Amino acid sequence: MKRLQWLRKALVRTIGVAIFTAVLVLPFSPGIALAQSEQFPPAKPEQLKDPSPYTNSFWEKLERLREDRQLQELVEDDLEKSLTIRAQIQTEVDRAFSHTTSLLNVLLGVLTFLPVLAAVAVWFIRRSVINQITKDTKQQLQQEVEKQFEQEIAAELKQQAEAFKQEIEKLRAEFVDQLSQLKSLFLDAQKEKDQIIQELSQITPSPIRESAPPETQQKIQALTKQLELLKSNHAELSFTASDYVEQGKALYFEGRHEDAIGFYDKAIQMEPENPKAWFGRGATLARLQQLEEAVVAYDRAIQIKPDASEAWFGKGAALAKLQQLEAAIAAYDTATQLKPDFFLAWFGKARCYAQQNNPELMLESFQQALHLNPERTREVAKSDPSFDAFREQEEFRQLVAGEGKDEG
Repeated sequence: MKRLQWLRKALVRTIGVAIFTAVLVLPFSPGIALAQSEQFPPAKPEQLKDPSPYTNSFWEKLERLREDRQLQELVEDDLEKSLTIRAQIQTEVDRAFSHTTSLLNVLLGVLTFLPVLAAVAVWFIRRSVINQITKDTKQQLQQEVEKQFEQEIAAELKQQAEAFKQEIEKLRAEFVDQLSQLKSLFLDAQKEKDQIIQELSQITPSPIRESAPPETQQKIQALTKQLELLKSNHAELSFTASDYVEQGKALYFEGRHEDAIGFYDKAIQMEPENPKAWFGRGATLARLQQLEEAVVAYDRAIQIKPDASEAWFGKGAALAKLQQLEAAIAAYDTATQLKPDFFLAWFGKARCYAQQNNPELMLESFQQALHLNPERTREVAKSDPSFDAFREQEEFRQLVAGEGKDEG
């Protein structure tokens, strides 16, 4: 814009100089003078004498100047310079005009495309504004929706929490009631279990006996079935080591020796130092003819309770079956020392002495057993093969037959 203004000023300035030069030079130009001389020949002196304001001397001077060659050359030279300047001026004017035209064309082009550019700019601005408004509106709507959704969720959760709380309270009351009922049932079942175990302990004899009376065996079997049914209906029943021992004893007399060992093992797991469990295990193993393991179990019971006369008797019986007669007699002696009225121990000693063919000590022990339990001693002695070698002896025959003295 500044360049265009400068060109305009330069153009105006050049045109002004050209006009000023033309005004000064044109009256003195030789061409003009020559044209005037051709069109109007010089007047004669006498023709110049007319009534005018110019005097003759003026015309003479003018004539001299016209005829002055040097002056003509100067005028012609000045005219040539004026033409050159005029050409330069024209060139500058044309160049300035061309540049100005180009600038005007550019300006017209810019002004032509300006509405399009303005429309595009307005479109972009409008689109940006619309996008921003849409984004802000969407964000605001999203926030409102989220806020409303959170409020609805909070209200729903609160309502569900209240309902859940009420349901929990209801379930809790039902659970407490059921728990109370279960506890009552459990206590009843536990009480029934304790009664069954107590009855078994009262009617079940010691495992050192070979068998129990038939009516006792039937009652033991009935109580065992009742206990098993109770356990199947109440798996939560708790048992002590003594309970397992009593169940083992009952199964022993039912002839379920493997099951009996399982219950004795449970008792030992609960109370490893339970002498009754070890004694029952030894008696059951002896019944299964696992004599060496039976001796180990008896020794464990004796180690825990050295005054367990039945364990000493059981050990003696197992050793006698293993034909370790001296060790068996020693075990029987300990049993009789701990329990002098233990007729089975005296009878066991008599059998060992009979197998050793020692009639004197055999008769002594046999008479002691006979004194303590005559019926049982005579009953067993009649069929025991250990006394076969002495059945023909008069004294032994009379003792077995009940003809001799029962006292030692």
